Amino acid sequence: MTNALALPLDHLVINTHFEMNAAQTIFEQLGFTLTPRGRHSLGSINHLMVFENDYLELIGLPSDGGPLRKEVLGSPVGIDGLVFQTSDAARTHQLLQANGLAVQPVQAFTRPVELEGVVSEARFETVRFEPGQFNAGRLYYCKHFTPELVWRKEWQAHRNNVHTLAGLLIVCESPQQEATRYMAAAGGIARIGANGEYRVRGAQYSLVFVTAAQYVECFGSLTCVGGKRSSFFGAIALQTSSLKPVRQALKQMQKHGLHTITWREQAGRIAVQIPGFNTLLEFVDTAIQ
Repeated sequence: MTNALALPLDHLVINTHFEMNAAQTIFEQLGFTLTPRGRHSLGSINHLMVFENDYLELIGLPSDGGPLRKEVLGSPVGIDGLVFQTSDAARTHQLLQANGLAVQPVQAFTRPVELEGVVSEARFETVRFEPGQFNAGRLYYCKHFTPELVWRKEWQAHRNNVHTLAGLLIVCESPQQEATRYMAAAGGIARIGANGEYRVRGAQYSLVFVTAAQYVECFGSLTCVGGKRSSFFGAIALQTSSLKPVRQALKQMQKHGLHTITWREQAGRIAVQIPGFNTLLEFVDTAIQ
């Protein structure tokens, strides 16, 4: 993992706890196509927003008395997962240990997927860190055994024209030091950005590390709350081929008083604070990249 070739980004996660219905409504109104609700064998529920090569996941907990996934219940509501893709979970586990990182045993789980009346099992293996190594949120690795049950054309078209994850912003006390730790976990090429932020560039995404002061300077009142964490995931960047449908969706939501959405548009970007979910999304026009 120490070389410059970063692992590909698999997905980012927003934790909704027991408020999945409300989150589903908001993201659909923002123009995303959500997959049917899934239920993991581990005790969590989800919806995906599937893009070209990655996806954004809403994860939550069932309210029907079934088992609850402890790691989801124990994590705060908001942006909570940074997941890299691996083709070999066991090999990734070995490499992480060789880099001096403490990881849990490889974990296998499933969730049923119904397509045209036929139920199949989506199967995964994940490699997760022992708690306390990455305080900003859950960082782990995912092996897909059934990608054909995730990346399907009927789920990849979104009214807001979003087509890929552009990156994740991480708020921390020491951006350079934090970036070095993340590079040990997933590779990438580091550089200093134009505004003094520290960037780790992967194949199709960027991890951006900023101080709390830089975060507020960039997003003002739209910022997320870090709580007691020394670092936290502050914003998800998504690439869209046009900001027009995003702008229209936001105006419709405000016009009809559906949610107290707060947003701000700057050159080629629209930042949106998701009410009740401590989540900041930044829609970025592909043309300015």
